[in-house]
Amino acid sequence: MKKHILKGILISFFCIFLLSGCSKEPHAVTQLADLEMLGKGYPVITNREPYFKWDRGALVELSSDKLFDLKKVGWDLRSYDLSSFNLLNHPEELKYVTFDTDTIWPNDLPSDFNPSAIMDLGLNPGLNIKSLHNKSITGMGVNIAIIDQSLLLEHVEYKDNVMLYEKLNCFDNVASMHGPDVTSIAVGQKIGVAPDAKLYYIASTFGKYKKTDFEIDLTVMADGIKRVLEINKHLQDKDKIRVISISMGFQDNMKGYDEVYNAIEEAKKSNVFVVTTNTYNNYRFILMGLGRELTADPDDLNSYTPGIFWADKYFEDDPLFNNDRILLVPMDSRTYASFSGEKDYSFSSVGGSSWACPWLAGMYALCLQVNPEITMDEFIHLAFETGDSITIEHNSKKYTLKTIINPVKLVNAIEQ
Repeated sequence: MKKHILKGILISFFCIFLLSGCSKEPHAVTQLADLEMLGKGYPVITNREPYFKWDRGALVELSSDKLFDLKKVGWDLRSYDLSSFNLLNHPEELKYVTFDTDTIWPNDLPSDFNPSAIMDLGLNPGLNIKSLHNKSITGMGVNIAIIDQSLLLEHVEYKDNVMLYEKLNCFDNVASMHGPDVTSIAVGQKIGVAPDAKLYYIASTFGKYKKTDFEIDLTVMADGIKRVLEINKHLQDKDKIRVISISMGFQDNMKGYDEVYNAIEEAKKSNVFVVTTNTYNNYRFILMGLGRELTADPDDLNSYTPGIFWADKYFEDDPLFNNDRILLVPMDSRTYASFSGEKDYSFSSVGGSSWACPWLAGMYALCLQVNPEITMDEFIHLAFETGDSITIEHNSKKYTLKTIINPVKLVNAIEQ
């Protein structure tokens, strides 16, 4: 895969990562856990982040985002009072809506737009993951690490899963938006792919702030991976972390690229799968996310399309999005844990590869539950071998969308 093809998509994901709630305090904080206590089976929490309700007041007009269009970040209505806003005039914008449990809706809504039903549907991780949960395949006995922004530890979706929370070069001083959403997608009780997997969480910022600018330094990301490997040395064999989710990509022109690449290779030797938004560098496949209309059935394969943010490029036959090494997982139209309260949720019609990473990490956890001896290479091979393809039509032209992960077939293949 040509590196220049990957560059733009990786950088755009990182920009979204930075804009999703990172605090701009002048000093980073590192608070590491007592690994001896962790090794004895005790959860270790180094600190708890404060969180606040997000009251954005009344929305009186449709604002335009100067940085991104609707297909990249959606129409953000979270925590707005829309009681005096006429949504009937905005059917197109509502296709890309983001809202939360604190959004106040007007009495008059479009007949095909039911926020409560849409949010309920978005709880489903999709592609019949729930059928595996019904067979007690839930990630029980498997341990996942996430390295991301700060976390709201008390959220009901995952508070009972947390075994470790520590900070490594973290600039956040409150709970971030990004941490709760990726965590709930991986191990959330109603939302997560692997709701019974245990969570080891490192809050981190991959760089440092210089006045109003941010300087990427991926050595911090590498340090986080190495920290997980160090943690594993203190855990019993049955409790070792087997997968790390990092919703970040890395390109060879970024500071710290070699360090991250080598850290992932080191993790591979320890049988730890590191899922990033650039899996191609170390694993030779491209992880991408699927789109889904607001009311389409998440369990129906034919509900899915290319993800909103990359669909235009796909239909233009961009070689990055039309090759045999793409693995597709659900991404768009998801409900996730909100940073603003212990029982609060958000919904976004537009996702990003940030969400594909925890989804795949959760899927790997399900496979590890049924066969702890599975390796990441075997998992990747079988994911492609058991995956699906669908034919979609756009502007009178037919396209084959593949390879779409098939969780049930994949687990069945790994069980054999």
